[in-house]
Amino acid sequence: MSFIVNNISKNYATQKAVASLSFSINKGEVVGFLGPNGAGKSTTLKMIAGYLQPDQGDVILNGISLLNEPIAFKKLIGYLPESNALYEEMYVREYFKFLSEVHKLAAPTQRINELIEQTGLSNMQHKKIGDLSKGYKQRVGIAAAIIHEPALVLLDEPTSGLDPNQLIEIRQLIKSLSAGAMILFSTHILQEVTAICTRVLVLHQGELVADTLIDDLLKPSQQAVIVVFEEDITQLLSDPFWKQYSIQQEDKHTLVIKASDINLVKKNLMSFALANSLNIQRLHTQEASLEEIFKLLTH
Repeated sequence: MSFIVNNISKNYATQKAVASLSFSINKGEVVGFLGPNGAGKSTTLKMIAGYLQPDQGDVILNGISLLNEPIAFKKLIGYLPESNALYEEMYVREYFKFLSEVHKLAAPTQRINELIEQTGLSNMQHKKIGDLSKGYKQRVGIAAAIIHEPALVLLDEPTSGLDPNQLIEIRQLIKSLSAGAMILFSTHILQEVTAICTRVLVLHQGELVADTLIDDLLKPSQQAVIVVFEEDITQLLSDPFWKQYSIQQEDKHTLVIKASDINLVKKNLMSFALANSLNIQRLHTQEASLEEIFKLLTH
């Protein structure tokens, strides 16, 4: 089971929305799709779902091409758009029965029962969709996307606007889906990717600027050394010693030093302190936050 995006692009008049985008996903992966507003995330998901025609490129799922076999391809995907458009006058179970008929499921009652249990909608199945909270409406939307057990699930901002308790519940639900499908979801909440994902794609101005495992994104190359001197260090910042580093002065005693070799930085700091009769009160390493890395990749 595999999913391949091969060199897809989309332009709106003179505006480049997505430029020559390529990546792949394997079974069991939960992949976060990150990027600032206007980066092209929703456009990409719409192209993958077949709602938008790419200007070039193709999307292939389990050997089936969206370009050459669009109907067969779409049968293999589940899609929750950001708007989560639902028939709010329908009851939850009634809505699922309607969807089971659309998808021509072989055993609809059994599948609906499984789905209600899986998405935690047992107590809501006989309520009107319009009477549900936003968190439960998101559950209904996700259930609608997976009722036919697709190979690929696309989720566009599935946790937007949820309260903390709802966030936790939807995160757990998304993670559980990866047992039988590939998951690609976009989000503005950076903590989502560390809570749910094994891998992250970062899109900026329509281009892929990062495709990496979460652990690799936070490797030591993104670390900084925090050093606190007993003395006022301000006057010594003109020393040529500092030119080899990217430094930021937090106050007259504290510096943040970013470099790839953290151990060497610490060793050189000790030598510098001894040579200048300085006393180091505190010296420690700080990993860059996901927010800092995201800012670095998208500026």
